[in-house]
Amino acid sequence: MAGVLAALRPESHRGDQVAAGAVVLTVAIYVLEMRFANTWGAGIRFVIDALALFAVAALAVQSEVEGERPRAYQSVLYIATFFLAAITLNNLADILGADDPPNASGTIVWIALLLLALCAWFAARRNSAVMTLLGAISFAFAVEAFIDWVFDPHGLSTFRWILLLLVLGFTLASLSARGDRPRHAVQLVNAAGLAAVALGVSFAPETIITFNGIQVHGVGAGWELFLLACGFGLCAYAAVDRERGPAYLGVIVLALFVLLAAPPGRDGASLIGWPIVLLLLAGGMLAIGLRPSHPLPPSPDAGGPPPPPPAPMPVAPEPVAPQPESPTDSLFNDPPTKPPGNEDPTEVDDR
Repeated sequence: MAGVLAALRPESHRGDQVAAGAVVLTVAIYVLEMRFANTWGAGIRFVIDALALFAVAALAVQSEVEGERPRAYQSVLYIATFFLAAITLNNLADILGADDPPNASGTIVWIALLLLALCAWFAARRNSAVMTLLGAISFAFAVEAFIDWVFDPHGLSTFRWILLLLVLGFTLASLSARGDRPRHAVQLVNAAGLAAVALGVSFAPETIITFNGIQVHGVGAGWELFLLACGFGLCAYAAVDRERGPAYLGVIVLALFVLLAAPPGRDGASLIGWPIVLLLLAGGMLAIGLRPSHPLPPSPDAGGPPPPPPAPMPVAPEPVAPQPESPTDSLFNDPPTKPPGNEDPTEVDDR
């Protein structure tokens, strides 16, 4: 076993090649899983998946930590480990006798919790922000599956309220991690954005489309307002912190809001409602931003310390012209010293 683990210890200068091989192996495992789902037994598929999981997990855990954050190839290994663990646990549930493992709520709960523990280890011990995102997603699946397993609610209203609470919970968690772990805070914001996207998608079945256009619009104004706030909040966060992920999710949430709020109601098209509210909001914000200011406010850095004065330019010294020696100078100057060995024998020492 020691020799196997030593062989599965990647070198840093070959990490990119190792990560690429792990991605190809993960894709191959999923292809085999789907193609032979009805041909091979769950035990055979579990052994194959477990061997692949062991190999990739050994590569991920034994990769050398070189800095504060993991390198790109290490993040790829962590993600591949997550997906291989998910499919391995699914086959394990099938072996243990779970009824339709991907869709059984009780099975989803314990699988999601195990995946959450895996993500928490990588996020805490390896400072992996992407595993924070996958852990948040696993937590959301565990909560939703637990509610379905225990309470068996009818309809989508309960799950929508759970998604709303998840958005608020992930947002508060990102605020608490913003100072100490900013990269993880961004991923928690992304998790909140994904929950908002799922909330918007859940309203699609309540919009009936006919040949004459959308005739029935069953989304309440409160849900639309929440989606609008989520979209604007994600875009504002992305603009302030210069993060791309929340910006993409914010655009998707705003697009879902447009699809839900734009169709006419039962009484036909009208400016009453969101059109007039959004136009007034946009006009007020533009008027505030474009109002003339006299006098102009100070610059943002006006309250800081004054800048240091510029350094003086170096001045080359002026050449000094040699002065002729006066007769009195020779009285106070020592006579020149001759090098040893060049004494004149005729010279008399008058000391």
